[in-house]
Amino acid sequence: KAQNDVAKKADSLFSAKEYSESAKIYELIFRDDQVNKKNISLKLAYIYESLGDFPKAIFYLNNYYNLNPDDEVFEKMNKMALENKFTGFERNDLNFILVLYQQFYIYILYTVILIGVFILIILFRKKIYNKKILRRHMILVGLFIVFLLIFINVPNRYQSAIVNKKSFFREHPSSGSPIVGTIETGNKINIFGEEDIWLKVLWNRKIVYIHKNDTWILNS
Repeated sequence: KAQNDVAKKADSLFSAKEYSESAKIYELIFRDDQVNKKNISLKLAYIYESLGDFPKAIFYLNNYYNLNPDDEVFEKMNKMALENKFTGFERNDLNFILVLYQQFYIYILYTVILIGVFILIILFRKKIYNKKILRRHMILVGLFIVFLLIFINVPNRYQSAIVNKKSFFREHPSSGSPIVGTIETGNKINIFGEEDIWLKVLWNRKIVYIHKNDTWILNS
């Protein structure tokens, strides 16, 4: 009830076009993982676009897109990125694969597990009836098990982030490590790991590190 009252106050300020004040309240609600973030993300995207804060606008619009994948939303996001020279939002092969992986991970996992169970049943039946199991079949089973273990241990939700200020890429996860590049506010990066306060990202086809505080991590 308290949260509903707070949300009503934010909605009232939003309707009155008191965007800065409503944004403060919406952002507090947004941090709660128990709430439906779809409508709040869309309102915050609209607010920050109206205020001319395009890095934050595209951050919340991307959050909305993750919750509601839609070509119209993608085109809006891509247009905003192009107008502000933000990179990482284009529909390239890597982004496409990562989005598919995120959306269909659980179905792929169940399918792979069912195939594994089916193979084990066949092998078990052969064992019961004393039928010979060919060596190449055992090799294939071994490879399948290795693939399954790798697939299960890969994070089922990759992460992306928006850079919130001009930042440096470093060769290793340390502030004393050599700087290998820079990135401007508003650009999007894909995260492939985390070490303490450092995010492991792919940049110019190599793994580099960026400080976690220099990014806004998108909800998956």
